[in-house]
Amino acid sequence: MAASSHDGYTLTLHIPVEWFSGTDTLQSERLRARRRKWVRDDARAEWKRLKRNKVAYKVERFVALIGVAAPEETALAFPSRAAETVKPIIDAGTDAGLWPDDDSTHRCSTIYFRSPDPAPAHHYALTIYILPVPSSPPTYQVEGALSMQLDAQWRKKRQRPDGYGGWVANFTVPHRMWLSSNYTDSDLKARANGQRRSDTWGRGDAFGQRVRTANDLKRLACEQWDRQRQWWTVKDPYIILAGIGYPPAVAEADPDNCAESVNVIMDAGLRMKAWRGIDANHCRAVAFFRLPTRARTGTHDVALYTLPVPPGFQIAETAQPYQPTGGEQRHAHGERGERDEAFQHGLQSVGGYGERHVREGEHDERDGQGGERQRAA
Repeated sequence: MAASSHDGYTLTLHIPVEWFSGTDTLQSERLRARRRKWVRDDARAEWKRLKRNKVAYKVERFVALIGVAAPEETALAFPSRAAETVKPIIDAGTDAGLWPDDDSTHRCSTIYFRSPDPAPAHHYALTIYILPVPSSPPTYQVEGALSMQLDAQWRKKRQRPDGYGGWVANFTVPHRMWLSSNYTDSDLKARANGQRRSDTWGRGDAFGQRVRTANDLKRLACEQWDRQRQWWTVKDPYIILAGIGYPPAVAEADPDNCAESVNVIMDAGLRMKAWRGIDANHCRAVAFFRLPTRARTGTHDVALYTLPVPPGFQIAETAQPYQPTGGEQRHAHGERGERDEAFQHGLQSVGGYGERHVREGEHDERDGQGGERQRAA
């Protein structure tokens, strides 16, 4: 039976450990490109099969909910580590014509969580839930929706811990330390030397540059964490809303391409004791979205919202998009007014520059501008 336009759909892929890359996997540029191609080809065939069987269909705007299960012999530090392998799966959905593009205009958020279902031996199990969201006003925004839903869940509890409303930590990262899945090791080496792109891909002389850049970013993040100690309220378990602010020259972008940077900043936060842990037992989900503000030229902004979650929390239920109407909508707006105002104030404080209209010199920070899409093809 064909799915209705209001239903989502699901694809589960079993990825051999030999194909899997984490955001912190040390590998050569050529192996990274080969692994991406293997995953993308396999995922493209599966997306097309679902489309032929009228299970999958084209969506204009959606949330991608990613359930991650690791093989027993592999320790999964936290589910958003899988973002490096999820990227070619989402790209394959674009190839199959299931969405116009996978930028933040169409994929308004990608949310990673640990799947309760076990993975087969020697495989990772990645379950991709595609949840359509309204394109017409009121436009669905994952950060407001999750915040409102969590607030409603906490209000049903007789006892609520101090600080249950969560806290935010803000970071500014210069280009030379910015890690994105679109950048090869050669690109990162070039950026560290003040250049934008490299034409030395595959030569091998940039091997290990990702680790060096990650170490530089971690040191910077620790310094910025230390200046924000007064905001920490360590509560377990929690979810992270990771907002990414782009410089004025970036027109379109995919925020979860920056999972590598966010994961390094989270690891720095663990070192500074902002949390008790960042594995899936502590951090139940990480949701990526684009901030409405712009970063300064030459930098990216990261806002990490830590929201404690109540007992029985399920991210799949909390993130499920719905569109209230009439009295429900007015009631919802009234209940969340103060919280949303505070949340939006937090967003506006990141970078402090507001939204800017981009004209000349704009570029696209999606995979099409990186070299690996063509190189892996």
